[in-house]
Amino acid sequence: MTESYKSLTESSEEDVGNDIEYVRYAVEIERTIHKLHGKIAGCSDPKKVALSVMETVSQFYDADWCGIIHIDLDVGVWTPLWWYDTKNGPMAPNTCKEYELSDYCGRWLECLKDRVSVKISDVEEIRENNPEEYKMYQRLGVQSVLAVPFWKRPTGFLVLKNPKRYQNHGSLLRLLNHAIKSALNEYFLMETNKLAVMAPRIEKDTDVYISMFGELKIATSKGALTEQELKSPKIVRMLVYLLLSQKVASVPREIVDAIWPHEESDAPGKNLKGLVYRLQQSFSLISDYRLIESTTHGYQINPKLNVFTDVQLFERKWRMALNASSTGTKVELLKKAVDLYNGDLLRSASSEHWIIGQSVHYQHRYIGAVTELLKTLHEDQDYHCVHRYAAKALAIVPHSADIYYWLIHAIHKQGHTEIARSELRTAKNHLLEEDYELLANRLAVEANMT
Repeated sequence: MTESYKSLTESSEEDVGNDIEYVRYAVEIERTIHKLHGKIAGCSDPKKVALSVMETVSQFYDADWCGIIHIDLDVGVWTPLWWYDTKNGPMAPNTCKEYELSDYCGRWLECLKDRVSVKISDVEEIRENNPEEYKMYQRLGVQSVLAVPFWKRPTGFLVLKNPKRYQNHGSLLRLLNHAIKSALNEYFLMETNKLAVMAPRIEKDTDVYISMFGELKIATSKGALTEQELKSPKIVRMLVYLLLSQKVASVPREIVDAIWPHEESDAPGKNLKGLVYRLQQSFSLISDYRLIESTTHGYQINPKLNVFTDVQLFERKWRMALNASSTGTKVELLKKAVDLYNGDLLRSASSEHWIIGQSVHYQHRYIGAVTELLKTLHEDQDYHCVHRYAAKALAIVPHSADIYYWLIHAIHKQGHTEIARSELRTAKNHLLEEDYELLANRLAVEANMT
């Protein structure tokens, strides 16, 4: 598919009117690609490949900077992932914040949605009509921009900052965008595999880390299994029941009655055997051990394995945070705790009778941990971090007035009054009427926000 090419400062397509310049451009493209191929041939590190491509692009367009900008449309932020600075080299310190708000990038988001490239020939031309966007460019040292989008895993742009040559010719940038995107995808795949092999605290082949917040995931030193890959809701429920059970072993009838009380079965043992067998068939792909053992007392998690869960780690970090000797230690422990929580306990079954009590318990514990973290960060005036953690938390628990309070208060403290009011309107749609009124009153009194 041929990409469109949109100017944010003037209405023009790629200019091929200057025949001499275009011929020179076309010839130089061929030479550049040939030289680049020789440079990256045989390189097995996708990040090094991508950075080499960015260096080549920067030199070709005589730009100050070339980088991948990742845009999180759900959270409303953007951040550079990888970049090449012409003056200071790859991944040199830059003027971007860790996370930038995308509030003033509406036109960029439209281009991303429409899958069209971006050209800003001179940022001075948007000074009057888009003052906030202009201020952002001034802070980042941007005079002109060329950018091409990518919209699947991740989403964002390959951006050239201050190109001084071939501003009207973006075809090489679009071409090499595919190479960089391929390298990025390969890198993420390698990192995913690395996470599976090197999950938290996995050091031996007997270590098994199981995530239960959100979706179930089982990780060993050899790989990982997801809830979808197990392909059986019953297998997932049986495993989680055994993991949460306080007993050493559980007999088949107890398991069936607890999870499926209305399911008639004359042979619960036989049915569970089938589930245990299928689970082991999957687990054997990532471990040489059995995950569940059958004993004379019933089924149990294999005691020869060192099985630990995100639920256990969450509880541990939370307790340690409560007893932390310093604010800094407390903040780091709370961050680790809340990062472990990715949603309701076994989200696919969280409202079922056998697990709902524990699911609600951990949701309340999570809200408490997040609220304490946001309060502490706010006291340290780290409003950017408050914004980031609050936004993530509200994506998981959108009904918490306390989290909305800290989010809106932090945005207001940063001087973004209209954004704060917008978030307050969003809160009104998610909260009970009485909770919303309490939130609005609290913001008016404590944050001096009317």
